[in-house]
Amino acid sequence: MTYTLSKQELRSFLVRYHSLDNYDHLTGKAGIKKLLRRIGSVQYDPLNVVGRNPDLVFQSRIKDYRMDLLEELLYRERSLIDGFDKEMAIYLTKDLPCFGRIRQASMESARRILGRREQNGVLSHLPRIMEEIRKKGSLSPRDIKLGPCKENRWGYRQVSGAALDYLLTAGELGICNKKGAQKIYAPIADLIPEKILFSPDPFSGENEFLEWYILRRIGSMGAYWPRNGPGWLGHYICDTGLRQKTIKSLEEKKLIIHITIPEINEIFYIRRKDLLILNEKEKYDGAVRILAPLDNMLWDRLLLKKVFDFEYTWEVYIPAIKRKYGYYVLPVLYRNSLIARFEPGKYDKGQSLTIKNWWWEPSYFELGVKIRREIEAAVKKGLDNFASYLEADGVEKNDKNKCITGK
Repeated sequence: MTYTLSKQELRSFLVRYHSLDNYDHLTGKAGIKKLLRRIGSVQYDPLNVVGRNPDLVFQSRIKDYRMDLLEELLYRERSLIDGFDKEMAIYLTKDLPCFGRIRQASMESARRILGRREQNGVLSHLPRIMEEIRKKGSLSPRDIKLGPCKENRWGYRQVSGAALDYLLTAGELGICNKKGAQKIYAPIADLIPEKILFSPDPFSGENEFLEWYILRRIGSMGAYWPRNGPGWLGHYICDTGLRQKTIKSLEEKKLIIHITIPEINEIFYIRRKDLLILNEKEKYDGAVRILAPLDNMLWDRLLLKKVFDFEYTWEVYIPAIKRKYGYYVLPVLYRNSLIARFEPGKYDKGQSLTIKNWWWEPSYFELGVKIRREIEAAVKKGLDNFASYLEADGVEKNDKNKCITGK
């Protein structure tokens, strides 16, 4: 089965799919879990300027989202878990048994990397660390003094951090809490219910696992093309041959739908069950969305450029002198278009939301005056929502605010 869509129709589908059109779709902790049932996982990054990446993903979709909701789900209720998917991610704890092959492959990869960096002496400390952590219940890398790793440009500086992360990858430990960016580890058996932790592999073999995993990854993005790209990062599905074979099988079983986009000469796949969303009407609520730098909809920057006509690089790891925009710049979504970039100031509790910089996309200035005024009203509403998510004292009034008028 093949559908032909215009680029605008694909944009609208992706915005609806990711619940970026209307806050009434999702509310509170139930809304977070409902979203994760659709998109599988959100990528974790500890950098915190106006919230971490998962917080920014959720605030753009979940009505009245607060950062403590995620902490409750992860570290008190344990209905969500930190684990590897595309990268380090957050997903539903009930999905843990499905990731057995990923944990095994990640552990083998971690051993190879330690060997290449001449840091495999880390592995000799694992029995001692497990004994210590069972005695104390939980540990952070700072609680274990094992000295520095062999000097290397990449990788861990301290043996304790390398060892604890290896045990996390292997599934022996879990993250029981975080203090800022610092992970606190505990035995996984102390964190996860036995019926989940000791559940057998739900797949009859590798082919069945691959079909599940590729369907999941397509679902993480809403629609994706078969060509190599960041959306296919991860064990197994980064293998082009395996992926193509599995996609063909999914097509034959009619579990995915082939979408053609003539304007950009690309094909995409969506899950068959998401056809309902493709046929839904638009329900925009009149507010822009400030998107996360690693938002699922932005995982593939080439796709973003071709579909949304928006070139985006997260410049936090680029030397300041080489940056085009700024250190921490976030895309701004209005309806089905990315119309601006926003650089917030570092937020501290009790302050106002600061606008360091605002850049309109050139297409904004080509719009009529009436539409620009509608967009500016949507920006004000969206920034007020963003300030409310931060529990900030409103949006700071300064000269930078003038840039939002486009003047």
